[in-house]
Amino acid sequence: MTTLNVNTPEYWDRVYLHEWESGSVQGDGYHRDYGPIHDAVVGLVPDGSAVLDIACGAGVLCRKIKRACPASQVTGIDFSEYMVARNQEHDAALGIDYRCVDIRHSLASIARQFDVVCMCEILEHLEEPEEVVAAAFSLLKPGGRFILTCPHDNSIPDHEHVRVWGHDDLFHLLAAYAREVTFVHFPPPYFHIWMMAYVTKHPSAPEPIVSK
Repeated sequence: MTTLNVNTPEYWDRVYLHEWESGSVQGDGYHRDYGPIHDAVVGLVPDGSAVLDIACGAGVLCRKIKRACPASQVTGIDFSEYMVARNQEHDAALGIDYRCVDIRHSLASIARQFDVVCMCEILEHLEEPEEVVAAAFSLLKPGGRFILTCPHDNSIPDHEHVRVWGHDDLFHLLAAYAREVTFVHFPPPYFHIWMMAYVTKHPSAPEPIVSK
């Protein structure tokens, strides 16, 4: 039986509208602030880098990167038009570039390359993750750093999640683009079982997959 994928721009516009208007995005303890997981991501970003955060949502990670690395150029993209507009207003003084882009099929519209590309808390929501990751790598400079985080195995049963990712699955997803895949695992009690994988893009990494 095929489960309907709820992850549409309309769905996430409604989710973020509720979270913004309730004040949870701006308040302490926002549930999409992944604390030490985000800290580990920020620690991998050299100051002065051009950084792309794919599926940036409420902009939490973008803000952390920009504040920790003020010389960086941070771009955040998401397919929620509502949240992108709120982020643009909220972070105008930080100089973060927010754009409304549907990452499922329009990453090529970015038309530039970055030193660091992040895909955090998004892989488990995608029906065609291999194609999205391939397109994301096309936006990364050779020698650039790709960082991905997601739940480990079925640690978070959630109607928004369409695929479960284990350590081996994530390794095979990224191994084509690098000579080495580094993992960091985050056990409870802070959060659910989580993992981060990061690689340095190999100069001979494959070209993006093109859908027929």
